[in-house]
Amino acid sequence: MKKTFTLLAALFFSISLFAQTKLSISAVGNADIRVMVDGMKYTSNGHDIVINNLKNGNHTVKIFRAANDRSRYNNNNRNNGYQLVYSNSVFVKPQYHVDITINRFGKAFVDEQMIGNGYNDDDDDDWGVDGNDQYYDRKSRKVMDKALLDQFKQTLRNEVFEDARLQMAKQFVGTNSFNAAQVKELLGLFIFEENKLALAKYAYDFTADKGNYFIINDAFIFSSSKEELMKYIQNRK
Repeated sequence: MKKTFTLLAALFFSISLFAQTKLSISAVGNADIRVMVDGMKYTSNGHDIVINNLKNGNHTVKIFRAANDRSRYNNNNRNNGYQLVYSNSVFVKPQYHVDITINRFGKAFVDEQMIGNGYNDDDDDDWGVDGNDQYYDRKSRKVMDKALLDQFKQTLRNEVFEDARLQMAKQFVGTNSFNAAQVKELLGLFIFEENKLALAKYAYDFTADKGNYFIINDAFIFSSSKEELMKYIQNRK
């Protein structure tokens, strides 16, 4: 009996080390990537790599992005046509999802959030504010840090073409959580109304304080855009 208990305890401890962790890695645009985690190689499937149930703790992560012809032969950090763009130690906490996004300039954005822990979503928003004026939802997802948001906004400003800028913004929004005011800031970096509307629709599902989404209307010039966004939100409820 004692041996059985010891075996079960060891099995439970072993499972707890690996359960409920996720590491996802992606690149903005169409760049192909390869990844090494603790020396093990992973190749992307549709430009995304997801590794589930990693052991809790530190992991050595190296990310290689397909190099263009100009840099392919001039960069010492290359691997069969792939350029090393990220090499660091990443700490994965139990029941956390760590996400690494490589932008078009090869810069990495690292974020984490707790994996859903069984709470049920409903129509009522229940938002709190901590001492740092950061919002949290029921699943303890922290909205975008101001410093990281400002950094990403500068990256968007460096992109000349709005279509590419929109793609970058969607990629970033889709792996994070925001409040309505932050979404409005991102919309301010777009000129064309249709692009603002496309991002506003996309960002709605990733916004913590949906009850404040009405402030997004100030980002639009035409009333038709405001009405279309309103209809979209009503259909999402």
